Amino acid sequence: PETMLMKITCDKLPIQPNTTALKSLYNSLMPQASLDDFLYFDIETTGFSAKNSICYLIGCSFCQNGIYFYRQFFAEKPEEEKIIITEFLKLLSEYKYLVHFNGDGFDIPFLKERIRLLELSELSYIKSIDLFKAAKSVSRLLKLENYKQKTIEKFLGIHREDNAGGGELIDVYKQFLTKGTLREDNNIEYSMLILHNRDDICALPALSEILLYSLIKNISFFENIQYLINDTFDYGNSPVKELIVSARLPICVNRTVSYGKEPFYIKLDRDTFRIRIRMYTGELKYFYKNYKDYFYLPDEDRSIHKSVAFYVDKNHRIQAKAATCYSKKSGLFLPQLRETETPHFKIEYNDTQTYFEASEDFFSDKNRLLHYIFDTVNELI
Repeated sequence: PETMLMKITCDKLPIQPNTTALKSLYNSLMPQASLDDFLYFDIETTGFSAKNSICYLIGCSFCQNGIYFYRQFFAEKPEEEKIIITEFLKLLSEYKYLVHFNGDGFDIPFLKERIRLLELSELSYIKSIDLFKAAKSVSRLLKLENYKQKTIEKFLGIHREDNAGGGELIDVYKQFLTKGTLREDNNIEYSMLILHNRDDICALPALSEILLYSLIKNISFFENIQYLINDTFDYGNSPVKELIVSARLPICVNRTVSYGKEPFYIKLDRDTFRIRIRMYTGELKYFYKNYKDYFYLPDEDRSIHKSVAFYVDKNHRIQAKAATCYSKKSGLFLPQLRETETPHFKIEYNDTQTYFEASEDFFSDKNRLLHYIFDTVNELI
């Protein structure tokens, strides 16, 4: 019978992640989940095309009774690919969540195609958590030079020994194959391949902290919000009012981050999320959509409906245009990036920025305030 050459490596993670912080983080996303429900994985392949390449290494990390371990399935020859995928699928069946870095974009589609070609059982449904997608979703907030795994690890203060890229290791695996099965004279190649994958999978639990930054795009994150209207001064030293909304994070962020685009400013600092919104005080215009049904009154700088136009001298009224069909309102207003609150007002017709009245009714309705902040954050970052 053919000898099974697949090699399995298994050990404790060299640096154990903060289980208390991870539990708090995951409970914010999936309240019923335990740390033992998550499997972290990464694959190494001989190319980008699943039809013309193979998967030669699958690495996983997982938690058991509060301690994190890693396991690697390595094919010492291409024929062992079927075996390592089978072993991975057995392990995967024990978990509810699969955590990865860009696995939705590469690893999972690649494995699905290899499973199909190798005529193995289909990849069972499991909830996928892509840390790359989470980081990209708040790229304006993080402001990183790129969104590679090593860059995000550096941002979070995660140290790794390996400096090679996955693409570089394709040739290393080919060199390994030319020397035959695992033995003393090809330990260098084997060590390089194992180290790169090991560092990837061992970093994934700690890398999950990036999910914390993306929590601000989740409406449930804003359940316990506090707000105040603050009197301050703008850059021209004129008095203005601003709305400040804050909420607590389930755990502290590793790095303080912020993003601003007038009149909005967001900041995450330790365990606090804060958004500052410059309010508008003064007069704004409400533009009617059916302008053909209105007359504009130049003397009064407003429009009236044709049904009451007979009260006004014909010499003091003209047919309204889209830009002149409005009424005016004075007061305190909040800007919005999406027209969720109505009626909405503008300074001028062609302005893209709209406002709504910051009324007592708005602030007394916590659901309206919650959705306004949620919409603003999602549109802003």
